[in-house]
Amino acid sequence: MHSEAIHRRLRHVAAVAAIVVLAAPAAAGALELADVVMLSVKFKLPDAAIITKIKKDGSVFKLSPAQVIDLKKQGLSDGLINFMLRTGGSGYTPPAPGAVVKKVEPGKEEKKLTPAEQAAEEARVKEEAMRLVENQRRREEAQRRAFANKVLKRGQALANAGRWVAAVKVFSDFVKNGVHGVPYPPDSDEAYNANYGIANALARAGLLQSAANKLLEVVRAGPDKIWFEKAFNQLRELRRRINYRPPELEDLTKFSVATKGKPFQNSFHYFVGEFLHDFGLSSEAIPFLEKIVDDKAPDYPRAQYLLGLIAFQDDTLDAPTKVKRSAQAFQLSIVSGEGQRNQGIVDLAYLALARLAYEYRQYDAAIYYYKKISQNSAKLPRAFYESGWTYFLKNDISRALGTFHALHSPFFRHHFYPELWILEATIYVNTCHAKYAEQAIKRFEEDVLVLGPPLRDFLQRHRRPEDYYIGILKSVNSPRLATLPRKLVSPVLQNVEFYNLYKTIKQIEAEEAKIKANLAALKEFGQETLGKLGQLKSERIAEAGVVVQRTLRAVQKDINEYQDRLTELRIDLQEQQIESLDEEITKINKGKGAGDKQVETGGNIAIAGSDSMVWPFEGEFWKDEIGAYRSFVRTKCKGE
Repeated sequence: MHSEAIHRRLRHVAAVAAIVVLAAPAAAGALELADVVMLSVKFKLPDAAIITKIKKDGSVFKLSPAQVIDLKKQGLSDGLINFMLRTGGSGYTPPAPGAVVKKVEPGKEEKKLTPAEQAAEEARVKEEAMRLVENQRRREEAQRRAFANKVLKRGQALANAGRWVAAVKVFSDFVKNGVHGVPYPPDSDEAYNANYGIANALARAGLLQSAANKLLEVVRAGPDKIWFEKAFNQLRELRRRINYRPPELEDLTKFSVATKGKPFQNSFHYFVGEFLHDFGLSSEAIPFLEKIVDDKAPDYPRAQYLLGLIAFQDDTLDAPTKVKRSAQAFQLSIVSGEGQRNQGIVDLAYLALARLAYEYRQYDAAIYYYKKISQNSAKLPRAFYESGWTYFLKNDISRALGTFHALHSPFFRHHFYPELWILEATIYVNTCHAKYAEQAIKRFEEDVLVLGPPLRDFLQRHRRPEDYYIGILKSVNSPRLATLPRKLVSPVLQNVEFYNLYKTIKQIEAEEAKIKANLAALKEFGQETLGKLGQLKSERIAEAGVVVQRTLRAVQKDINEYQDRLTELRIDLQEQQIESLDEEITKINKGKGAGDKQVETGGNIAIAGSDSMVWPFEGEFWKDEIGAYRSFVRTKCKGE
């Protein structure tokens, strides 16, 4: 693809070619006087082109004074006439041996050409002119490519040596200066190669956000381009390390990579499918994910996991179809993930199967899958918490209370579960343990309800998304100036979306610092890059602020709902206490109350593991038994 600069330069050559096409003589014969007049006067061919043709064909002109005067009258320049005069004198270099020199006999009139002969002559001229112009174009193209390759190779060497500023400057200046000072247009091969060179230099320097934008430009140029595969692989790696998902990635859906190797096809199809799924275009993602059929392919386990999620979230499917499709995909993900020793995706798939079983009230199956998640998994706290809910809903109070007890331990201190005390109080009320219920309610009031006012104050004082982001950072980084209690910060810090956005913002800030430190050398490129980074940072801060607001609003809603549940529990508890009091009064009246005094311990009794060890329920924990606590609480309700 030629640049606009080359086009402008060749337009003049093309104009010359058009003239030569119509006027130049055949390659085999020498120019005659009438030919020179026609080329110069009629077709306005430059003197340099006519002189070149005279030299090439070995033409010799014996001009009389009268002919010289006549040529000047017709408009020939003095320089051209003087050169023609020299062809007949000693100052002219004879034509090469073998060249055909057409001699004009003095006094002999030139034969006039018929229209047919004239047409034939012009056809020969056209062929010769096209050949000359094409040769010239090829020479210029070869020179241009040689120069470009030399510059680009030097830039790549600088990038590989870690001299990213010098490399970026080489590539930027190359595009800016172009041909004879005319910049290369964005769609030229030169700009394309320079863009990749800049992207590579930025990536090596750790300027990931800036590099990603350039890599995307290179990839969007199409799979037929030389840097497509390498740029795509780098872009995918960068997207794994930073939160990078611009809408322009959707352009990749238009590309076919059928001519590429199978490993690259799998990587490309997964990348596109994952992007479409992240953007909520699940139905469009399915065809790409389903193209990965080799269970040994690195992306196969994750592709099956995404297909399972899509089926699980598809409300257009009936329940049996949804369960079958999603469960099958998750199981394939687990099998292939274990074969590839990809424990991360295996844990995700087990968690998904547990949630699928929980959704359809298959609580025993849900517990089974929750327990399959590895002990060092980042998903373990979430799985442990959800298993507690599962025990609660299946009315396994022994394991439910044991799980809640573990969730209060220091091992989960970075997580906030406002409903735990309410769930425990509910169990105690349902089993008629009024004292334990009162203790749980009191803990809920002391640990959770007290958070309501500062949370409400935080939400009221912050209006813009940027304010929410700054407020949460202040609460984390400046405890003395914290505007939000640590427990309320936890739900935000545990939010994966917020974490990714925060990491992206810090990455952008680091890149801004590097660019500013080298702004004098980077000049226009540095200013442009800083502008883009600043806009991107503002967008990401706003997104992060929205996540903070949404998360805290959800916490506030939960606290309010559990406070309402607390009111219901108090009513139920009061009814039980009244019934218990009535029973005591009845016993006293009947003379049966004496000697029936019951001794209560300071806490519940729990079993650790499958043995019979008695464990103090409150305040003590063993890390290796964290998932094996059991409660000895039994119902005291009458008739149960």
